[in-house]
Amino acid sequence: MAHPAREADIRQTYEQIQELSRRITDRSRRLSEPLSFVEHSLLRFIAATPGTRAIDIAAAFSLNRSTVSRQVAALTGMGLVAELEHDAGAPGRGRILALTGEGEAKLAQAAAAQQESLRERLAGWSDDEVHAFATALARYNTPE
Repeated sequence: MAHPAREADIRQTYEQIQELSRRITDRSRRLSEPLSFVEHSLLRFIAATPGTRAIDIAAAFSLNRSTVSRQVAALTGMGLVAELEHDAGAPGRGRILALTGEGEAKLAQAAAAQQESLRERLAGWSDDEVHAFATALARYNTPE
């Protein structure tokens, strides 16, 4: 049986992650307009994963392919994503997605605004505290 203090810490961590997620979503709405948190996340994934397709995004985010298809269509309609021809040697594998110049600029602008907001929130933290926080988050987010 787990130690009661550990269980309390796990509950508190869960609550804090939920609050963090809510605040990030809210901040994204304010700072990244017109990008939603989902749009921002998809643009980041496409930028960081050259050669990605909608089916790859669906797998990475554990989403239904039709949901991703609608989101990609919206990003394409906004002029932020382009659908490139797929590799002729891989028929039926879907179109490769890439950011347009406007998509790259919008993503960079949104990321800069988010990072500035984070800098402000961490302004009173020491360099060691920021490093420890970054290290702990990276460890937590490492897939099992």
